[in-house]
Amino acid sequence: ISYINVGATNVTSIDQEVLSASVTGELPFSIGDASPIALVFGFETRSDESSFRPDEFLSGGDVLGFNAGRATVGEYDVDEFFMEIDVPILQGKPMAENLSFWGAARSADYSNIGRVTSTAYAMNWTPIDMLTLRVGQQESIRAPNVSELFLGQSNGFPSASDPCSAGGTAGSSPNATLTALCEATGVPAGQVGQFTQANTQIEGVFGGNPDLSEETSDTFTIGAVLQPIDGLDIAIDYFDITVDDAIDVRGGGLNNVLDICYNQIQSLTDQYCSAITRRPDGNVNVVNVLNANISKLETDGIDLNVNYTRDFDFGFFDTSSTLSVAMRSTYLTTYQETPVVGLPGLNKCEGTFGDTCGRPRPESLYNTRFTWSNGPISASVLWRYMEDVEDDTIRNGGVVASTLSVPVVDEANYVDLSMTYRYSDDLRVNFGIKNMFDEEPTFLGDKAQQANTFPETYDLLGPRYWISATYNFR
Repeated sequence: ISYINVGATNVTSIDQEVLSASVTGELPFSIGDASPIALVFGFETRSDESSFRPDEFLSGGDVLGFNAGRATVGEYDVDEFFMEIDVPILQGKPMAENLSFWGAARSADYSNIGRVTSTAYAMNWTPIDMLTLRVGQQESIRAPNVSELFLGQSNGFPSASDPCSAGGTAGSSPNATLTALCEATGVPAGQVGQFTQANTQIEGVFGGNPDLSEETSDTFTIGAVLQPIDGLDIAIDYFDITVDDAIDVRGGGLNNVLDICYNQIQSLTDQYCSAITRRPDGNVNVVNVLNANISKLETDGIDLNVNYTRDFDFGFFDTSSTLSVAMRSTYLTTYQETPVVGLPGLNKCEGTFGDTCGRPRPESLYNTRFTWSNGPISASVLWRYMEDVEDDTIRNGGVVASTLSVPVVDEANYVDLSMTYRYSDDLRVNFGIKNMFDEEPTFLGDKAQQANTFPETYDLLGPRYWISATYNFR
């Protein structure tokens, strides 16, 4: 072990400087007998700088489980002006306990993308005490961050299908145009649709792009808040979000780049085809998939939040105790990606994972927390649920599920336990268990992001125990 072991040390540094000021006040008049109109004006200047400096072992690709990567160094700054307004229209009227308008605007000048603006507005109507209705529209801007702009190039090996191989498009439905393009990009003559792809994983070069522009999004929401009894709040909201010029890897993924080049655009001089290089035997050598502004992302669904609190006249440490339940859930009805404007390619990604759609996007997510408080003790149980997801090639490529080694990632249930003991007004001790029932992820093989799964989505470490303490010095 000592012979093959290396002590890799990689340093990440993040610096942010923020200066913010705002003025809040009310206008000396109102609409009718409603409350005064409230305003906020403000200015913020912000500087972001970060770096990632890998040592010689990581940069050389000598650390097992990690691909070689270069350093990331970059910075940008921004000056922003913003304002908000809250306009009460009706209050205390029949069928209008409250009717108000809210609006906001922000103008930002970025050192890397220039000046951009965003706006938002909403209407809130409370016809009766137990019911509030709300609707809103938002136009947002997200500038690329330091990592997206300046991330050092690294190699990765996602699974992908080569259209020029025997198992790709050329092997199942060859045509003259596709054959000519495959040969022009490096497949030996007579081998298009004949050779076997050497590996289900294809090497890609990933990294930042300093020429990125901002993302823009349009969001529409409509919902209601219901309070049928004391202590119970139910909020349900429908959301519809469209993101244009979304920041992602080129084409939305390495597999997408191959499909766009050979099956859609079919032009040797196009950026997608020029990003592909091949070995002498015809297999893909590497695909350049640096960050880019891809075409469009669209998603919609429903958020359901429920909060319930009840007091009881019993307890172990006191004569009363409190039980609270908080549920947060999302039902994803659509998540689709259009990699290139004007092309027929459309990736439907709700409820899927894989080469095209990337990380899992379950159609149903639930987070439910139960908390019981009594005197100095507070105990909490968190249940996290994710619905199962299927390989995206089933929906987007017409692949038969039975031909896949792992067609479905099973649903996941995680239970976390935590407790707090308040020893005094100044000292508090906390301890807990994460994933206490040792829920294991579905093993994915070459479909995995890393560690045989998607570690950013699924827990792979098993139960973990933790303890902490907080003391206030007076």
